[in-house]
Amino acid sequence: MNLPQEFLDNMKELLKEDFPYYLESLRKPRSYGLRVNTNKITTEKFEQICPFPIRKIPWASNGYYYEKEAEPSKHPYYYAGLYYLQEPSAMIPAQLLPVKGDDKVLDLCAAPGGKATELGSKLREKGCLFANDISNSRAKGLLKNIELSGMDKVLVSSDDVDRFFPEYEEYFDKILLDAPCSGEGMFRKTPSLIQNWTEKGPTYYHKIQKELLRKAAGLLKPGGMLLYSTCTFSPLE
Repeated sequence: MNLPQEFLDNMKELLKEDFPYYLESLRKPRSYGLRVNTNKITTEKFEQICPFPIRKIPWASNGYYYEKEAEPSKHPYYYAGLYYLQEPSAMIPAQLLPVKGDDKVLDLCAAPGGKATELGSKLREKGCLFANDISNSRAKGLLKNIELSGMDKVLVSSDDVDRFFPEYEEYFDKILLDAPCSGEGMFRKTPSLIQNWTEKGPTYYHKIQKELLRKAAGLLKPGGMLLYSTCTFSPLE
């Protein structure tokens, strides 16, 4: 990969003596993961019927590694909504947010739905999930994945966060803000993001993230919990 020198300098400063290991990791094959939809099947049952080799992801109770050759997106189980294809590291935020069955939960930047479907699977009769994405085209994909998961008590919207005020001010028990970012952690998977970083970069996204975080805090109940995540290494973000 032709990484910008400024980015490499930043990473060297951030990682110090571990920087060579980061460069080495970029030359290795990427990992592939899927997350079992526990709304439809238990992990134990899925392990019994899964038609290709899988192995557990340590930080995700229902997450599994698979090999690229398995092509799980072509299997009927995928179209039945038994699992969702997701980067192993992307499973962390929804795993860490301790959603309870009666929580009112907001996934503010929810498309394409990987984190929203996991959050929704933790809810029961009294809980509800608001899954929002400002991009209308991405929100359509989000809706498709929500429907495929078989979840109910979910509201899918495509609004600017300002539209949540004043009706939902201090309303939500839990909020996940997986904010738009420069995508530094995605360079190996999606090299086209390198050009985006060159044109915009952390400084551009920092302003958006800070404003989203400020507004999201206003939607949180006193004593609630907000989890902020990005797929970037930049301390600024």
